[in-house]
Amino acid sequence: MRNLKLFASSLVCAFYLIWGGIILLFKKNDIGPIYKGLRFFLRHPSYQKTLRILREDQDFDHMIRSRYRAGEKTDWGYLNSLPEGTLGRSFAEFMGDQNITPIDRLPENQVQIDPETDYMRSRIRFIHDIHHVVCGYPATPLGEVQISAFYVAQIESPLNMMVIAVGIIKATLFSPDKIKDVVAAITEGWQLGQKSSPLFGVKYEEMWELPLSSVRERLKIIEVPSQSVITHQVAV
Repeated sequence: MRNLKLFASSLVCAFYLIWGGIILLFKKNDIGPIYKGLRFFLRHPSYQKTLRILREDQDFDHMIRSRYRAGEKTDWGYLNSLPEGTLGRSFAEFMGDQNITPIDRLPENQVQIDPETDYMRSRIRFIHDIHHVVCGYPATPLGEVQISAFYVAQIESPLNMMVIAVGIIKATLFSPDKIKDVVAAITEGWQLGQKSSPLFGVKYEEMWELPLSSVRERLKIIEVPSQSVITHQVAV
């Protein structure tokens, strides 16, 4: 019976993943269809494993229990006023990129599970963009592949595995000359994720005024991606 339930759950998840993957092939960054299956993903063993890994991080677990900064708004005026090269200023400049979708407009915000899960999802989505900054990954399809590989290395995220899979498929079918770039991005993200400290339980809001280089040093992100990789706009 257990195997039957797992099989049925996997079929439902596969449906949403395949459907969402097809949408992503033609409409970049449209992850709405995938998130419609979020309730099923949360019950799947692969997602449950990721949740266990996250909760094993005592700092992140404390954040969840205390609802760290729940409902608080980001003061963008303050962040933009900080000196060049600080974490806060770098984050504000990153979020000013036209390729960034404002957090309140993301499709996953329309899906509510329970207070604890919703807080955790909200927190991860917020720090996701900070992770782009501290890791040196741009707001491009290739940058999403890099950060996804980083997440797989740290928390074995199944949804990020899907992003990687779509990146490989798109490069294979539509941009075969970019396959090496995609594989290099996956390798780089994976290796950095294994070497650096866990990034999910970090209180970044308390480090806005620190130089980005100092934040990276604290998090053991010593090897920032080469310019040839992070600035290459690959349409994966």
